[in-house]
Amino acid sequence: MDGSDLKILHRRDATIKAILDEESSVIKAAHFAGASGSEVVQRRTGLIDRVLRDVHERLSDPHPMPALLAVGGYGRGELNPFSDIDIMFLCRNESERQRSPEMLYALWDSGMDVGYSVRTIDECVDLARSDIKIRTSLMESRLIAGDTFLYEKFIKTMSSEIFYWRTEAFIADKISDRRTTRLKYGGSLYLREPNTKEGAGGLRDFHTALWVASARYRIHSLADLISIGTITEGQYAVFSRSRNFLWKLRNEIHYISGRKNDQLTFDLQERAARDFGYRDSAHLLAVERFMKTYFLHARNITEFSNIVMDAVLRKPGRRFFTRTRNLGVFSVMGKTLIPSSETLFLDNPAFILDAFEVMQTQHVIFSDRLKAMIRECRINDGLRNSQSAAARFIALLDNPDGLYETLSLMKELRFLGRYIPEFRSVQSLAKHDTYHKYTVDEHILFSIRSLQNLHGGRYPVLTTLLEAFKGLRHRWVLMLAALLHDLGKAFRSGHEHRGVELADRILARLGIAAEERWRILFLIRNHLVMASLSQRRELTDRKVIADFARLVEDRENLDMLYLLTYADISAVSPTAWTQWKAALLQELYLRTRGVLDQTAAAVEEEQARLIAASERIRTAAEGTFARQELDAIMISLPEEYILHTPSKKAVEHMGMMQRLPHEGLVIQHRHYPEKGYTELTVCAYDAYGMFYRTAGTLAAKNLNILRAQVHTTKVGVMIDTLQITDPDGNICPHEEVWESLKTELKAVLTGQRPVPEPGPYLFQRATPGTVTPSVEFENHVSDAFTIIDITARDRVGLLYDVTKTLYMLNLDIASAKIVTEGVRVMDSFYITDLLRNKITDTERMSRIREAVLKVLE
Repeated sequence: MDGSDLKILHRRDATIKAILDEESSVIKAAHFAGASGSEVVQRRTGLIDRVLRDVHERLSDPHPMPALLAVGGYGRGELNPFSDIDIMFLCRNESERQRSPEMLYALWDSGMDVGYSVRTIDECVDLARSDIKIRTSLMESRLIAGDTFLYEKFIKTMSSEIFYWRTEAFIADKISDRRTTRLKYGGSLYLREPNTKEGAGGLRDFHTALWVASARYRIHSLADLISIGTITEGQYAVFSRSRNFLWKLRNEIHYISGRKNDQLTFDLQERAARDFGYRDSAHLLAVERFMKTYFLHARNITEFSNIVMDAVLRKPGRRFFTRTRNLGVFSVMGKTLIPSSETLFLDNPAFILDAFEVMQTQHVIFSDRLKAMIRECRINDGLRNSQSAAARFIALLDNPDGLYETLSLMKELRFLGRYIPEFRSVQSLAKHDTYHKYTVDEHILFSIRSLQNLHGGRYPVLTTLLEAFKGLRHRWVLMLAALLHDLGKAFRSGHEHRGVELADRILARLGIAAEERWRILFLIRNHLVMASLSQRRELTDRKVIADFARLVEDRENLDMLYLLTYADISAVSPTAWTQWKAALLQELYLRTRGVLDQTAAAVEEEQARLIAASERIRTAAEGTFARQELDAIMISLPEEYILHTPSKKAVEHMGMMQRLPHEGLVIQHRHYPEKGYTELTVCAYDAYGMFYRTAGTLAAKNLNILRAQVHTTKVGVMIDTLQITDPDGNICPHEEVWESLKTELKAVLTGQRPVPEPGPYLFQRATPGTVTPSVEFENHVSDAFTIIDITARDRVGLLYDVTKTLYMLNLDIASAKIVTEGVRVMDSFYITDLLRNKITDTERMSRIREAVLKVLE
């Protein structure tokens, strides 16, 4: 090729880029004007086809180019705006192979990013035999340009030697790989930030269904399954609508991100909700309505794909005898439950509950026909108000074994939402907060799974919880409360109280007796109280415990509220339940149980725990401190500190206290990679304003405080412990950062340097989420302190801003409780004025509130 040819080619490359840019802009405008997902996908695929075909044809004159094939997703004709463009040059010989770079250079020069391979038919056969991904990609090949006869020979060879070779192994591998990938991306269909391609309910679900169906039935599209009876026209129509929605959503994500991206993050959800035309309703935000729609479509994709994959996996009927057992109106063949007649549920829909009871107790699986009959069965008020049906439903709840699986299948088969219509309002509902990882309905079922696992002994370390569970008189009361506890989230606010209203109506229908009804409503109304008290209040304050004991009234309520609180927290996300929360919750439970029992034994038990904790610390400290010195330190430690501090850590603190008279200030840090934070400990003589100075120095270093515990001994020694991450929420491993911090912090706390003011350079996390700031005063919980509860959106430096404001208002912080839930912080400060008096003057409270709100906003 001479110089003039190169100039022409470069001009054409410029034209290719211009065409791509112009046509892509038109397609993008069509998307934002409301074009369907399939329309944009087809137009994008058609554009790339035309460009590649044009380049190929120009280069084929006068010598032929290798045949050009689209493979993978491009071969299926499913190109989203930034999808991978995978092509293959199919060559007859080495001379054709040498020509493929000419086309690649032309494409690359025009700005196209293509993935490519260059192969002969024999090479395709060899590679596809050893690599299942290559085999799958080639199954979806499509001729773009070139020799039609060569492509037909390729298809004939691959069909006879590869595409249907070792079909059973291919199907097993694809389904196993899909299960593994689902787990990698969170496992659940109802994740709050789902991956729209690889996650459960994503595009990869129906890709896998297509691959295994193609291998089994030798079909080319999922629509072909209608003619062979695997799916119905109605099922395919539902699938097509949901696939079209996911395509449109993926187009949206790509366009907004400006790149290939499949993660539907919180910020993208808000933008997509607006672009898709969703608006706020009376009870739900626009983004919550949009995500509800997404999860319904994702569920449809999963159900359709499961139908196809179940059909593919189904073995032909066996000729030899299979033992059948009769169970009333059902029979069990092997391990499969089969209905006795097609009209079974039409005659008596209560038999559906019997089917679930057999599943739960006999560990059987439902036949496909039984599932279809339950899905299709209409449930009316006759069943909902039936006391006989209610008794069967309660019996299911009273048996924790397999309860999560039973209720999950009830939901999947649409029965749970029909039997309890109030449940439907939270199905697929994703409240727009960054704390909860799952939709409301999934969270509810996971809370029941936590109780089920506890009952099954899967968590032997949770002995106090297990003992409480075993002591329950009616387990179904707790399980029903767990099932109903978050139904109020269908409304914008006050979900505990709205949930009580909904639950009262449900319990009336079920005919629940007065005492059990009262207990369930109590649990729903107060299901957040125990978590809040344990994390935001000083548990050594006897008034806190006495007030809580009056609220719960008796031991049964306390046990169930303890268990429900555990279940609720553990179902938020895999990491929500921590040792710290467990210890605080257990402390509140045990102290309150002692008050309720009002026995000498209970008092002795509490005292025994304190003595045992003291002895553990003493034993760990032996040999490190002189006995007289150890006695003096132990006497000075607050009870809460002794009960909650591990003995190893307590010994470290005591060593710092030992150094304090000589050094005046001791600062240490330790990394906890398994917990994802660094712990900074400051030991000093108590002085006004130390907490805010520490928070300010950390903020100036762009470090984020997760939690802070402030302990002051009876002799005026302060031990501040802070758990710290970088602004991204990751551990900061750089020792030079920590050494610099400790040097600067020592200078600030000893008055050698002023508190550094955090500047505007501080990184602010981009995680979306609206949090309405609030400042509340509580003077009834503690006899000695006023508690200020603040709620605000989290950011680096927030704690510094608040504590500095309190300092400037002449308020002394005795302790602080720091709680972070997603982007929301809920901090509680135990304060007094400088004369150690509570703040009771309403005008002063108003000034404090105004000043703190100013920094929160």
